[in-house]
Amino acid sequence: MPETAIKEQLQALHQALGEHPELDNETKQLMQQVAQDIENMEQGDASDIAAGLKEQVIHFDNDHPTLAAVVRQIIDTLGRIGV
Repeated sequence: MPETAIKEQLQALHQALGEHPELDNETKQLMQQVAQDIENMEQGDASDIAAGLKEQVIHFDNDHPTLAAVVRQIIDTLGRIGV
């Protein structure tokens, strides 16, 4: 069940990226890294990934609140599954 929620939120993240073509390259790269980190969670330390996500939300908060909200939802889901 939690994996489904994470996958849905990851899809929302990809969709949000597509809806914001005005994003600068650095922001796009950071968001793509977020998506890649989530997809690779099984292979790495999930707690490190969650900490990195929290740090990246801070960067997106002012300039890209929609993207920050999607990443926060992913962080919340990770927290609910014990990460």
